Amino acid sequence: MDRRSCQQVRSAVLILLGLTVAWGVLPTTVVAAELVPPRPLPGKPAGGTLNIAYFREVSSPDGFQATGSFDRMYFYAGNEVLVAIGKDGLYDPAESLAYAYEVLDDGKRYRFYLRQGVQFQGGYGEMTAADVAWSLNRIHRKDTGSRWSNIFRAMDRADEVDRYTVDVILKELDANLIIRMFNRESIVHSRKRWEELGGPEQHKLQPISTGPYQLVDWKVGVGTEWVKHPQYWRGEPLAERVNIKVITENRARLAALQTGEVQVAWLQAEQVPEAQKDPNIKVWSYTGVGWDGWAWSNGLPPLDDLRMRRALVKAVDRDALNKAVYLNTLRPSQAHTFPPESPFGINAQELWQGEWLKYDPAAAKKLVREVAKERGLKLPIELKGVCERRPDRQLFCEFLQAAWDEIDVKLNFAVVSNAAERRAVMEQCQTHINQTGGLMHAPYLMEGVLQSTGENNDSTNLCKDKGHKLSPTDAQVQAEIDRLLEQATRQPSLTQAIDIYKQAQMVALKNAWSYVPALLRVNYIGCHIPSTGGCDDNPMRADGFIRPGDFWVKK
Repeated sequence: MDRRSCQQVRSAVLILLGLTVAWGVLPTTVVAAELVPPRPLPGKPAGGTLNIAYFREVSSPDGFQATGSFDRMYFYAGNEVLVAIGKDGLYDPAESLAYAYEVLDDGKRYRFYLRQGVQFQGGYGEMTAADVAWSLNRIHRKDTGSRWSNIFRAMDRADEVDRYTVDVILKELDANLIIRMFNRESIVHSRKRWEELGGPEQHKLQPISTGPYQLVDWKVGVGTEWVKHPQYWRGEPLAERVNIKVITENRARLAALQTGEVQVAWLQAEQVPEAQKDPNIKVWSYTGVGWDGWAWSNGLPPLDDLRMRRALVKAVDRDALNKAVYLNTLRPSQAHTFPPESPFGINAQELWQGEWLKYDPAAAKKLVREVAKERGLKLPIELKGVCERRPDRQLFCEFLQAAWDEIDVKLNFAVVSNAAERRAVMEQCQTHINQTGGLMHAPYLMEGVLQSTGENNDSTNLCKDKGHKLSPTDAQVQAEIDRLLEQATRQPSLTQAIDIYKQAQMVALKNAWSYVPALLRVNYIGCHIPSTGGCDDNPMRADGFIRPGDFWVKK
């Protein structure tokens, strides 16, 4: 088949990425698979060093192996995905390594057309279909450090067709395939570099990709240093160097932004009001891109009892939590994964405001005592937790600790450095509560925490090999959630899947399953206006994060 007469060419896929009036289901655009030229960079190279402040230890500059939603803040300095998400939330071929794609064989084969002349950093040559196919096939290989096989379970393999064409073969329909590739799973790395270093462990420290900046150094706990990639396919990068500085203390990070020591900084709740008052700082935000709350292991007693899970929810005053910890910069959820106004969201007010989940410490204590009496447990019931070493999350854990103390539950939590360490603690399957949050800008992302084989499903996936198992009732719930998620992703289009995704969320929320979305997330960044280019308009992408290559130092 000639490229210009393909069955279907899709240049845009709707994705939920913000609380805007533009939310809705847009029809797929059908265009010819012609070369879409790269979008020019927003200015001429200005040189200098761009400093960006990050709030916790870096897990890996290799984006494919990085852990945690917020790691997008830094790893996109050097890593690029096959199909990129634009600022409007759609597939943006002008910023993608694949400038077009076709959907063939009734949805069972996706053909990607690659840009010619894209150069890897460090003199590692041109990116070709061999590199792309190899990069995608890493998804199903555990020995590559991949944690993404479940997310791409419908994908069988990627095949090199010719030097600049790659086919992705599916075992089942997947309405979300392109949206899935907006994320780190489709990052393209140099196979030559990977094999030269000997595999994932060394590549995790010294990755080579196609992005505007190449990694120079990673000092654990201090930050990462990047130098411009002079052969970058979109043109010469605007800054000479980019430094991602780890500044964990909120006041110190804000002070660095105020003085211009850093040009861009991640802002957390206590920083936002003060930053907004500073005439030298422009604060930008993106809302509705996830949730903050806690996840738990349903298979680990006493959380294998729904009454216990309900009690822990009902004991937490979410309005007070938002005010005390987040200074009203977030928003209590009335849904599950997505806000009610989202096309993917549900309005679950009857659960949140009704007897089932409503804040009611007396009712919560009654449920706890029922469980303790039936199981012969001593009060207070002790639970183990894990919390990240950052001010807002430690305060969150302390808030939970105080709230649950009122209902005869004692929470003891360990403090660790980052998301990877929290995951390591949960994998030991002796810890009940994981204070966490999640990036949820697309419906398929529910699979990672709700589907039984999901990487972050603390309820079932992590603990079943340690002797823990779901109660018979909970096992039925997990089976129903699995059925709905599988049914949704196998629809011919995302539009047809929406109602099914809503059903899955309602089942999960009613059964307090896997995680509790206490608050809807709002992401904030601050720009030091006098010294920073790229901040005149909101620079946050539609996933609620930034790309370091969008900024430069003003002369």
